[in-house]
Amino acid sequence: MNTAQLAVFMAAVLFTLSSHALSPEAEEGKSFFATCDVCHNQSNNPALGPPMWGVQRRYRKNTNSPEEFLNKMVSFVKAPTLEAAIHDEALAQLGLMPPMALPDEFLRKIVTYILEEQFPPPCDHWKMAVNKAKEKGDMAHAQKDQRQLNRFCN
Repeated sequence: MNTAQLAVFMAAVLFTLSSHALSPEAEEGKSFFATCDVCHNQSNNPALGPPMWGVQRRYRKNTNSPEEFLNKMVSFVKAPTLEAAIHDEALAQLGLMPPMALPDEFLRKIVTYILEEQFPPPCDHWKMAVNKAKEKGDMAHAQKDQRQLNRFCN
């Protein structure tokens, strides 16, 4: 690697590290995230809730701005309804999550963390899901989760 290539590589590494800095509100929310991770941890077997990687992706896909993301998720977490649920597969398999009776300020900090964090793909979850689907004879579901594993984890 020549000097110019090394300089470009180092700049990319530094940009990546600095571009992932969380806001102060997200840092505070991160300290409270264990409240969510109890159910949304990708290693739970059986799953208690969908992994946060997928929740974050669905909210990003179904909202048009960070403020809408925050408002929609805070509203849902406080009072989940079937109409407001955006993860049909998780809803069918796990049911509706219970309401979280936490102050809005507390929830907004946690949701800010969820918005800003770069969660890893839920490889452990997909591995378990493939096995569970095969045991049930649900090959379509097993194949879908295997595709996710192949796409994001290999």
